[in-house]
Amino acid sequence: MDYIEALQDMSVEEIGAVIEVIQKSSDSYFYIMDLSTDTYMVTNKMLERFPLESTVIQNATPALQKIIYHSDYPKVTEDIRKCASGEQVVHSMEYRWLDKDGRTVWIDCRGTVIRGTDGHKFLVGRVTELGKEAKADNITGLRKEVRFQYDAEEILRDRPESIHYMMRIGIDNFKEINEKEGIEAGDTVLRELADCIVATVDQRVDVYRLMADEFMIVDTVPGSNTDVRAVYDEIKNKVAETVRRKEYSCFYTISAGVIKDGFEGTGAEEILRLTEFALNEAKRNGRNQMALFNREAYNDYLKRLDIRKLMRRDINRNFRGFQVFFQPIVSTPEYKLVGAEALLRWNCEKYGSVSPAVFIPILEESGLIIPVGRYVLWQAAATCKKWREIQPDFHVNVNLSYVQMHKSDLIEDVERCIEEVGIPAGSLVLELTESGYIETDNRIKELFKDLKAKDIDLALDDFGTGYSNMRYLKEIEATTVKIDRSFVVQALKNDHDYNIISHIIEMVHSLGFSVCMEGIEEEEELAKMMRTKPDMIQGYYFGKPSPAEQFEERFLKGEIFKNPV
Repeated sequence: MDYIEALQDMSVEEIGAVIEVIQKSSDSYFYIMDLSTDTYMVTNKMLERFPLESTVIQNATPALQKIIYHSDYPKVTEDIRKCASGEQVVHSMEYRWLDKDGRTVWIDCRGTVIRGTDGHKFLVGRVTELGKEAKADNITGLRKEVRFQYDAEEILRDRPESIHYMMRIGIDNFKEINEKEGIEAGDTVLRELADCIVATVDQRVDVYRLMADEFMIVDTVPGSNTDVRAVYDEIKNKVAETVRRKEYSCFYTISAGVIKDGFEGTGAEEILRLTEFALNEAKRNGRNQMALFNREAYNDYLKRLDIRKLMRRDINRNFRGFQVFFQPIVSTPEYKLVGAEALLRWNCEKYGSVSPAVFIPILEESGLIIPVGRYVLWQAAATCKKWREIQPDFHVNVNLSYVQMHKSDLIEDVERCIEEVGIPAGSLVLELTESGYIETDNRIKELFKDLKAKDIDLALDDFGTGYSNMRYLKEIEATTVKIDRSFVVQALKNDHDYNIISHIIEMVHSLGFSVCMEGIEEEEELAKMMRTKPDMIQGYYFGKPSPAEQFEERFLKGEIFKNPV
């Protein structure tokens, strides 16, 4: 007969007596939970450590809310419910309790469901404080994240001033190693990095293995090397030497995120968030380097997350706060209004009018640019249709993001828009940015061909910046090249850049394409740049972006542009 069968033959009082005896020779805390009556019975030892009023607690589930960490309580009670309903017979979880002083204590709670002689279901088990266990990672021999959280909570609570630094180290290409070389190779790399870290720091410095390929160094040792950059450089050099010694059979580099101060009032979970941010900053900046935590950059990051959340909410509320503005495009030399560029704006209840330079990258990073891009396309097309009743040859330019081109069915969207709105394909001009992707993405090249086949004109935007290349004109067969404002400013300042623009325009014209010069703001700028013979001008000199109603009233029904030269 095994022990579970033996317990099933005992009364709850007998089980409690046995547990009380076992308790005397164990650091764990034993308990019995009557799942039928929701009664929790614990040993006297547990009362000494945790804020429980009695060894017998009625209505245990709500009563335990006082000692279970608030964010862990739902998952714990759900697991107990499954035990009570018969969905499972074992309760095994690691979570947090609060001790008598309100301090966080990580525990490992395990129990088995048995049926007593009175027919009741009992969960019988033990609670072990993880902080009293040296839970180690079998691959590296280091203590694991749960132990870091326990130790960090204690240090941050009792002696935060003793912390010289906390450094989070990650392998830059660990996923690639696992995928290409195999799990065993990945484990070897983890062991090598752990050895490099331990060999570098003082033996009294705490080192932990966190999730996957990440490690944490916590230095609270008086008199240890507090030059954190020197510590990182030495670890990095040891890694590089290890890679060389193994003849580059498995190449990898490491990045690190570091916190050196501001530990007062923080907890382990916050430290994990902050070091993760710093580590990601190091990787975003090129990898194989260290980044110190920067509070201002972190606050900007949190703001971007908040903006993303707010934009998602507004998108789901029928694009509330989003609006399409229009900026005039004027032909030369007669200075006639021929079209407009559709430009997205967003006004947020919390932050007010947010700059496109801020929210457009967030839309792209999150993928929200796809639904918002469709919104802009439909708004621009509907407005264009209305204005063509006033000026039949009017066209509207719509910007496209690489994300839209790569991750959505752009051809289908454009065709459906043209059909549903009821406008000629030639009345829309799609402006393409990030042209550097053309060189390596055949799918994008095919997309351009399909658009041209459907008589949809393309414009190469922001020429003179980034990846601009005359060869792209052949790749995308753009009908228009838009010279970026920054290039224009340079040309206004010196003859060398002015001559470059002049030659570019000549080459574009020789290919049969048009040129639109962006960013003309002053009369003197217009007079000088007109000598380069652009076909169209766009800029504040003729008008700033404005809502459709204002644009229509001013430019389609009122203002006539005059030659200032």
